[in-house]
Amino acid sequence: MTLEILLVDDDPVGQYLHNNILTKCDFPKQLLFENGALALDYILEKKDEDILFLIFLDINMPVMNGWELLDALHKMSITAIYKVVILTSSIDSSDRGKADDYPQVFKFVEKPLSVTCIDAIKENTDLASYF
Repeated sequence: MTLEILLVDDDPVGQYLHNNILTKCDFPKQLLFENGALALDYILEKKDEDILFLIFLDINMPVMNGWELLDALHKMSITAIYKVVILTSSIDSSDRGKADDYPQVFKFVEKPLSVTCIDAIKENTDLASYF
């Protein structure tokens, strides 16, 4: 199984910042998407491959937001596995609670990413073997 990192965020500054910190922390190259629809299209192209997608997902985006992407992935039967880190500027506690409704979401992080957060992600038992 291969690991693919998807960074889904409509903010170019956030993409740049998070891309740099993930790269500095030895994450594999990230694929950048500015909305959930573009990320969904990419995942569906590879849905039957032996891939683990680690998705850093913003909530509030145009076209298809983070919740809509999670709902779309949940409704589809795909072979590929995906794990999600909600990466958001939202401080709304209801967003944190809503994230708990999605079993693939294993972390809820307020922007920006930190090295401490990345280290915790690397230690996740499902992901540790990829780093």
